Amino acid sequence: MAPQLHFTIVRHGETSSNLNHIIQGHIDTKLNKTGREQAELVGQRLRKLKIDHIYTSDLSRAKKTAEAIAKHHPDTPLTVDIRLRERDMGRLSGKSIQEALDLIKEEEASWDDYGEPEEDFKAQVVDFFNDIVAKHLPKNNDFQQSSGSKQRNPHILIVTHGGVINKLVREHIIMDLGFFVNGYLSIQHKAKNTSVTKFVVRRVETSNSTTDDDDATSVVSSNTAENESNDGSINDDSEKIIRRDIERKNKLKGEVTLWSCVTHLTTKNKRTHGDSQIDDFVH
Repeated sequence: MAPQLHFTIVRHGETSSNLNHIIQGHIDTKLNKTGREQAELVGQRLRKLKIDHIYTSDLSRAKKTAEAIAKHHPDTPLTVDIRLRERDMGRLSGKSIQEALDLIKEEEASWDDYGEPEEDFKAQVVDFFNDIVAKHLPKNNDFQQSSGSKQRNPHILIVTHGGVINKLVREHIIMDLGFFVNGYLSIQHKAKNTSVTKFVVRRVETSNSTTDDDDATSVVSSNTAENESNDGSINDDSEKIIRRDIERKNKLKGEVTLWSCVTHLTTKNKRTHGDSQIDDFVH
């Protein structure tokens, strides 16, 4: 059986800006009282999960949530990665939703005209995901060779922001990679504070398994020699061929098994922000 990489993604706990519909972006807001309680509750919920590595945004609201989870897993590495930051909203950061709407109308602009470009934001999130897969998903051949002794599939936990979860899971995992979604209608809701989302990643088995599953460098080197122009540069068509070859060798499949679950909060009567359109901008 092919190896799997399990992901559990947790959105940070509530901040006063969440509560008051203030756009946060890169502003380093702190968890409020409810947010700290939410972080403790999600830590309790995940305390029995076997986690191999925890990754978190460097912003306090995510990092403190990650620490509340990590205390139940004292032997698990905790790594801060800036690529898990929320999208920078530029001049809209720190404004209420209404103030932001008024400014956008006054300047005859749109949300996308402020802060970090959406494509750059998504690119850094996908770059992080690709690095995690390359580092933690065992190669098919290696996993099969060691199958004599029962091997556990690795499990990664990520603590981040609503915008990152949206870009990674809804746009990249579901829309770009086409992962199956259990309970598809559930993804119409936004990721709530300390909600738990889970998905599983596998490499697609190919008929040509004589090379490593993710040995992209061998693909590049073999194609480069064949497709160089006279001046030693690689033409556009050749670059497209190389990218397609790499994608074929690294094709992933999997499923989203849980989306934005907050059962640990509902039983304790804690607030669960994330259902409204407003929360698109208040992460």
